[in-house]
Amino acid sequence: MKTFHKKISRKKLYKEYVNILNGNLQLSFRETEVFSVLLQLYVEWNSMIKTTNNILSTDVRRELMRETRIKKTNLARYIKGLSDKGILLPTENGGYMLNELFIPDIQEDSCEVMFILEM
Repeated sequence: MKTFHKKISRKKLYKEYVNILNGNLQLSFRETEVFSVLLQLYVEWNSMIKTTNNILSTDVRRELMRETRIKKTNLARYIKGLSDKGILLPTENGGYMLNELFIPDIQEDSCEVMFILEM
């Protein structure tokens, strides 16, 4: 098995993680930007998000728009794109949560991703 290593700062972790996954997901530049900020907010605001059971609550959307400088109408388009690709899953209360498959498993100072390519 071949192993590739890349040293990055913790600040760039989510952006790099999404860039690695993007080879498979085929997201647009803005979708990758929205996805990486959502991952960061999910980790940083985990208790609030789990309480509301909605990754796209008003507070999260405001922070997302502020970080990415995307307007509300355009954000809705990117959210729909992420939902169509299975990254965001609808909840029973009408909100959305991140698909557990796409949440990075961070162990101390590393995050590992394994790809299996079947032929």
